[in-house]
Amino acid sequence: MVTCAVSTCKNTSAKISKNKDGITFHRFPRDEDRRRKWEVAVNREGDWSATSSSAVCSEHFDAKDFYLTESGLRRLSLCAVPSINISPCQPSEPTICKLDPIQISSTDTPEVIELKHKVRRLEVIAENRRRRLNLMWQSKRRLRKKVDRMKTLIKHLIQHKREKGIDR
Repeated sequence: MVTCAVSTCKNTSAKISKNKDGITFHRFPRDEDRRRKWEVAVNREGDWSATSSSAVCSEHFDAKDFYLTESGLRRLSLCAVPSINISPCQPSEPTICKLDPIQISSTDTPEVIELKHKVRRLEVIAENRRRRLNLMWQSKRRLRKKVDRMKTLIKHLIQHKREKGIDR
């Protein structure tokens, strides 16, 4: 049985089904630097350190921390660090697991149900990427304006330098 290492989290593999609840468990990284970041992030008391079997559930990762493999498996990116719903003081945020329920009819086979879940997860990932892309476009526009202002300023400085040089 796997238990989430976040002290305020009650998720265990005995209570949760990956297919039904959409919650997955992720072991602490082997790399010492990344492992230390995760240990700090889970906010445990005292001298707690992760063991080889310690894991954090997907409830504590942002949707952008996940990617889908070509075979449709959801994987955690290498730079992901648990950051959501860590402490009771932190405002609760929706996670990738708390998606709106999908419409399942009595005629749906388990394969169809699984595909509907995958489609929903892909929709969430696509929406996050769309948001990130919009932010990048906004950033690009701001940077272009900044570059244009800098070019104008440089032109004025060059012109001022020429005028000053002519007057001497």
